[in-house]
Amino acid sequence: MTKKLFITSFFLLLFIPRNSYSQEIWGLFVAPQIGVRYPSGESYDKYKVGFSLGGSLQYATSAFPFFLKTEFLYAYFPQNKVVDNAYHQKSIYGLSLGAEYLFYPVFASEAIFVPFISFDIRYNFIERIKTEYSSQLRTSSSFDQKFGFSIGAGVSVFLVDVIAKYYYLTYEPYVGFDFRLRLPVYISL
Repeated sequence: MTKKLFITSFFLLLFIPRNSYSQEIWGLFVAPQIGVRYPSGESYDKYKVGFSLGGSLQYATSAFPFFLKTEFLYAYFPQNKVVDNAYHQKSIYGLSLGAEYLFYPVFASEAIFVPFISFDIRYNFIERIKTEYSSQLRTSSSFDQKFGFSIGAGVSVFLVDVIAKYYYLTYEPYVGFDFRLRLPVYISL
């Protein structure tokens, strides 16, 4: 009996630790973000600097050095000035699928910086609101849908990411700078 117990425990100690160390680690993350948007192209003269709110759901595994993500962003652009007694504003609601490739960490004295690049394919719903000032106040809306992409780079410091991205939409490109907080929801060890 003791011989069987010894052999069983020997094989358990021999194979289980090695097997558990070779398993991959994966996790799900939620990442709320806030940032500023700078219009470029034809939109540069018409709109002021806007803001953005959003968040993403991200998946990462230790087998590959990147995050897979789905992201929702809302961006708002106010008009630069009132033209012909009319004020234009634009809201963009974006949904994207993408990936972030992580480079090797850079070690500083007190922190670890992890640079990364990001690429997303985006579906955008654009709402344009025009408010006219005359004898009465009149507001009209128009809607548009566009596909586009975004490419960017950033650096991650523990839970906080700083990102710069170029968002391409036909006739409406813009540049964004974001702060993102990457929070773990579930991690499997």
